[in-house]
Amino acid sequence: MGFNVYEQASGPFSGDLFTFTLDLGAPNDGTVSGDIDAFQLIGGGFSDAPDGYTFTETDTTFGSLTTADTTSGAFTFTVDAPAVFDTNANQVFTFTVEGANGATTDDATVQINLLICVARGTRLDGDAGEIAVEDLRIGDRVRLQDGRMEPVRWIGSRRVEAAELARTPDLRPVVIKRGALGVGQPRRDLRVSPQHRVLVMDDTVALLFGSERVLAPAKGLVNGTTVQIDAQAEEVEYFHILFDKHEVMLTEGLPTESFYPGSFSLNALDAEMRAELFALFPDLAQRPYGAPAARGLRPWEAQLLVQATGPAH
Repeated sequence: MGFNVYEQASGPFSGDLFTFTLDLGAPNDGTVSGDIDAFQLIGGGFSDAPDGYTFTETDTTFGSLTTADTTSGAFTFTVDAPAVFDTNANQVFTFTVEGANGATTDDATVQINLLICVARGTRLDGDAGEIAVEDLRIGDRVRLQDGRMEPVRWIGSRRVEAAELARTPDLRPVVIKRGALGVGQPRRDLRVSPQHRVLVMDDTVALLFGSERVLAPAKGLVNGTTVQIDAQAEEVEYFHILFDKHEVMLTEGLPTESFYPGSFSLNALDAEMRAELFALFPDLAQRPYGAPAARGLRPWEAQLLVQATGPAH
């Protein structure tokens, strides 16, 4: 009697591919569990494969099967979260399982998507050395581009899930690869929101814009090689870090702007976050936050800079 192996507890599936999602930014125990059964093609329902299951893992870099019962088909995957965070990117773990019924066999693939937030794992320079942005607390001091240490006054975040990314691809993060803008800038691959601005200082900037330093939106620096749109992101979370005034901080060694609560930025926040921000900075509701840290470029101006300087500048 023929059969297909089937994962009863899975999320979306297509054919013999079953997928799970483990969000490392959400409260969980870092595991995914399931149970493989055999679906009888003729007569009967679900039952375990008469001659058991064979589980095969090919890459355990980001975790492994800590339980794989060859009789019942039950399994548990345990993630190696530090290994995922070190990559500063979403990762995927896959394994195959084959069920046997005498000479008849069937196999399927289980795919576990390991998600991190866009800024989760991104490190800033603090009093005690590097600190991940998700570990920052109000009052923590962060080193700025000019060497000063300033306390964080407010932290906000906004998660953009898969459905919204599909509807609004302009919200997809920009990946600035290690060393894309110079040695150690950034130290590791860095993911930022498309509108997040990077401080650029060189002779070309002065020639093009009459200023020695400009803030260029990340989406304007996209060159298809060292700065790219992350088309694979399934969800992202953007963190906002606010100081007493607009500052240039160091994210993975790259000078980028702190949150600037202009009218456009404030409108992007939900009502609860705006209320919290106005409670901390009452003047924001009545008058502008203050002068920006440097002249801001529009995306097309940033593209002129990319064309004039090449992939790295």
